[in-house]
Amino acid sequence: MSSKSDVSTRFRLVGPEQSGILTAIHRACFSNYWNPDAFSDFFNVEGTYAILAEAESAPQAMVVWRVQYEQSDIITIAVLPGSRRLGLARDLMTQAIASARTEGAKSMFLDVEEGNTAALQLYSSFGFTQINRRKLYYRQKDGSFTDALVMTSKLA
Repeated sequence: MSSKSDVSTRFRLVGPEQSGILTAIHRACFSNYWNPDAFSDFFNVEGTYAILAEAESAPQAMVVWRVQYEQSDIITIAVLPGSRRLGLARDLMTQAIASARTEGAKSMFLDVEEGNTAALQLYSSFGFTQINRRKLYYRQKDGSFTDALVMTSKLA
């Protein structure tokens, strides 16, 4: 799968050995980010997968998801600021959803910050709808909190 970028993007399945890279992307994208141990711990749970998008060996984006029985969850998806608007998030979502379907998942869940318009548009385009709200879930750099919207999409 390719993005709209002029540079060839490579997508590869990665594991705990790339936890440092996943952390660096997460840190650049979120005010509260997970450390390498957190990413390594995700892989201790069977059914956890991650795809790293790279251009000329430089990380651009990643997605981490988990499939357990008939349910799947996007744990995190992030695109570095300089690599946004190239279709990478769409490519990563497409691959994660296809993998979850192959593993037998019938639905997928995710959380998204209520003010993240670009992400909400992306998820809606994949058929995700809001089913719940987590009040004051995301902590901002200024110490304030915003709500998370819980979304789901049927895969089968």
